[in-house]
Amino acid sequence: MSARAVRPRASGGTGLNPVALILLLAHSVRHAWKFGFSAREVLRQIVAMGTQSMLLIVCGMAFFGAVLIEHGASQARQIVGDISIVGSAWFEVVLRDLAPTIAGVLAAVRIGAALSAEIAAMKVTEQLDALELSAGDVSADIVFPRLLAGLVAIPALLIVGTASAELSSAASALFFYGADSGAFLNPELIGGDDLFAFVIKALGYGLAIPLAAIQCGLSADGGPGGVGEATTRGVVAASMMVLLLNVILSLALFFSGL
Repeated sequence: MSARAVRPRASGGTGLNPVALILLLAHSVRHAWKFGFSAREVLRQIVAMGTQSMLLIVCGMAFFGAVLIEHGASQARQIVGDISIVGSAWFEVVLRDLAPTIAGVLAAVRIGAALSAEIAAMKVTEQLDALELSAGDVSADIVFPRLLAGLVAIPALLIVGTASAELSSAASALFFYGADSGAFLNPELIGGDDLFAFVIKALGYGLAIPLAAIQCGLSADGGPGGVGEATTRGVVAASMMVLLLNVILSLALFFSGL
């Protein structure tokens, strides 16, 4: 068998096994460096992840922004009167924490399901075995392009989702409460630490979501039923990875003073 035909071990089928995830990441990076990877496949995956998830992210975050401003504004108006006063603080909270995490969960649902189902179907129909027998490499040809695409597509989706939530919040404040919509788009409280928090979370989610989903897909077994089980595990694992990373990164940023 060719040296390229070495498949990463799919231990830890829940997708939340940190050892298995680290090994899968290291294996895919090492083999992509050694054997190369398809830039065209990376671009195809970026387009697929972005286009398939864009409508969900934009609409979901727009609803999120409108509903959250309705609840928040009704409470704030009883205290400050004019809710425009809290607009810049609202912008900071949404940018730093709420929007990237909620958008990340939405992306995890859509992308996690797609990737885990795709990889699981390839596994149970022996397409991965056929790739290995053709001197291909699962890590370099299948895993790494999807990980790299996630690092590009998911942060981009989070940027679009955050913008959608902010614009929806501003519009809701204007039409439902007569507040100054510009106050909710005022970046005066946004600092470098807030932008750093957004970027580090976006990149973390961009790597964790496809990594967990692919791990679940590689652990599939048992025919079509196995594909369904792997897809369910992929959605749950990718979503949980976003929530866990949010807690870990938020605590790390807090204790570091950022």
